[in-house]
Amino acid sequence: MRSTRNALALHDALYAFALTAVWVLVPATPALAYVDPSVMTYTIQALAAVAVALSAVLGVAFRRTRRALMRLLHVDEGAGRVAEPAVSRIDPSGKAAADAAAREALAAAGGNARGAATGHPAGVPWRRRLALSLLVCLFDAFTVLVVAPYELVAANSASLVFGLDSVWQLILVAGLLVGVVCALVLSVFRGRAFDVLLALALAVGIGSYVQTLFLNGGLTVADGNLIDWSKYTGEMVGNLLVWGAIAAALVTLAVTREKAGRAVAAVASVALVLVQLVGVVSLWVSPPDGSSIQTQRIYTTEQGMFDVSKNKNVIVLVVDTVDSLKTKAVYDNYPEMLDEFTGFTWYQNSTGSMIPTRYGIPFLLTGSYPKAGETWNDFFGRIYSGSTFLDDVSAQGYSAGIYTDSLSPDYAKTRTINVHPLDASKALDKRGTLEILYQCSLYRDMPWTLKPFFWYYTDQINNAMFSSEAENDPSSTPYVMNDPAYYQKLRERGLSINSEDASFRFIHLVGTHTPYTMDAQGNLNEEGTSLEDQTLGTFHILSEYLRQLKQLGVYDQSTIIVTADHGEWYLTDEPLTEPTSPIIFVKPAQDAGADAAPCAISQEPASHKDLQATMLKGMGASQDVLDHYGEFNVALEDRHDPADRLRTYCMLTHDGKRDYDLLEYQIVGDVSDFNNWHLDGNDWRNEEAWKQRDAER
Repeated sequence: MRSTRNALALHDALYAFALTAVWVLVPATPALAYVDPSVMTYTIQALAAVAVALSAVLGVAFRRTRRALMRLLHVDEGAGRVAEPAVSRIDPSGKAAADAAAREALAAAGGNARGAATGHPAGVPWRRRLALSLLVCLFDAFTVLVVAPYELVAANSASLVFGLDSVWQLILVAGLLVGVVCALVLSVFRGRAFDVLLALALAVGIGSYVQTLFLNGGLTVADGNLIDWSKYTGEMVGNLLVWGAIAAALVTLAVTREKAGRAVAAVASVALVLVQLVGVVSLWVSPPDGSSIQTQRIYTTEQGMFDVSKNKNVIVLVVDTVDSLKTKAVYDNYPEMLDEFTGFTWYQNSTGSMIPTRYGIPFLLTGSYPKAGETWNDFFGRIYSGSTFLDDVSAQGYSAGIYTDSLSPDYAKTRTINVHPLDASKALDKRGTLEILYQCSLYRDMPWTLKPFFWYYTDQINNAMFSSEAENDPSSTPYVMNDPAYYQKLRERGLSINSEDASFRFIHLVGTHTPYTMDAQGNLNEEGTSLEDQTLGTFHILSEYLRQLKQLGVYDQSTIIVTADHGEWYLTDEPLTEPTSPIIFVKPAQDAGADAAPCAISQEPASHKDLQATMLKGMGASQDVLDHYGEFNVALEDRHDPADRLRTYCMLTHDGKRDYDLLEYQIVGDVSDFNNWHLDGNDWRNEEAWKQRDAER
């Protein structure tokens, strides 16, 4: 007897080991994206699906081999069980009486004859209906309301104010609550209605899973650019056919084979929850952004954003996407937009450094630019480690406040007054967070026909997640890019004088980035405005800032730069087809007479690469410090370059999913003439992205 038990125990242990090995060997490989609505842990979930399938196979094999082993050991598996009596044949002459007795028994139990004959769930107890409903509804809620928000937030934490550490509990509790409520409602139905509704609920979950895994190809990143949905007619039709086929198959099964339909609903729900659960766990084990999930992370706060020094200031106002060529057209119609820009020079023949924002902003604050001959990884590995700019700022005695969502917090945290660890839970708007994340999830998981109703953009997420009730303490308030909100605070709080001997402020605003939702007075208009209104509203906010500097009496001793991280641009995996030019306005610290002069306009060739020297010269840095910046060691106001000055500019090729190349252009002459733009052959390739693209093809 003991040897028999030992043999069975060894068999069961081997099964447990095999099952554990299947799951342990599933690697964690999350997907990376830039606020990409199609983000999903594809590899993880595919491998998890294989693991679930192998687990099912192992389960069958375990049961059969155990039975065979018990037969070999002469163990009676049914020993001790109570067996039902043998079925006896009914005499046809007594069939009527037997049927009548059966009907009476069924009526006493609350059933009906048809339910007994067909197996319909009219006779299925409420507890069993509730159990089935919970499995399916929790699968739906987990797929759409938990997994999707988790993956979107985790993979795009670099672009969002709040990370997964701040929202995971809220998302999980709310998703489970929705699933339970839906299950309670579904369990009320009986009969065929229950089976059909259960099948449709299962179709929603499976359809969402299939949509995200296979059918979201071509879905663009949420960068605010409006989408021409007419280009996706084919995807819309194809999606409807797939969703319709899934729903039709499940409903047909539920109607024709009720028990099988319920079994499929239960097994499919459990299996797909397990598959997705592996992907969710991987977000903690190996977060997509490479950081750890923690209760506190480094935030850019509003501390110092509305104060300046009474002695010396260098202020950089970066308005996203404001293009010099587009701005000139608005200025021709509204020249009064520059009335407050006294003492400034507008360099209209200006080139940027790099696009998009996540490369342009770091350049302005590091001066790091790719070198001929180095690789993609070499360049991005040294952007911050190879820069001394903020250290040079500190060496001049300036206290730095950096306000942007596009700079490495680790780089800024020891070099600024406002970037530091923060428990941002008090600044989280729970209702707003759930609403916007559910919108994002439905945009990702629903068929193409419904996607236009759930379209969103990155700044909309940050603004919805942020609670205005937490704004009393600027040092505990995360900085969220929202120009109308910034303008309102600027008017209500006003600029003030701090206790610093010298202040450096770098403030990144939304500017004319799409979508256009700001009017000419800097107020929010959710119905939408125009590029002209957004441009006028941007300069209205800038003018208010300059006006308050003048009121405080610190305008003359302040060096001020107004620029854009890049000019107008668009996602493309091809070279540029038209020029792009960020605005560059510069006002050095100077006497009151020079500061009272109207804004001057210059056609001298200017570049973003001139701005580090311009800022440091405004701080009083020696020429030895400026010489560290190579040929760009002269402040812009001191440069007197010929019209044929050679300038370089890097553009990014991107297909909506991945960054592929940085292509370098040489610009000689007027930046507005695209004939003066030429590719110089320098190409920094993201080899990993190209390998992934080739593998997919």
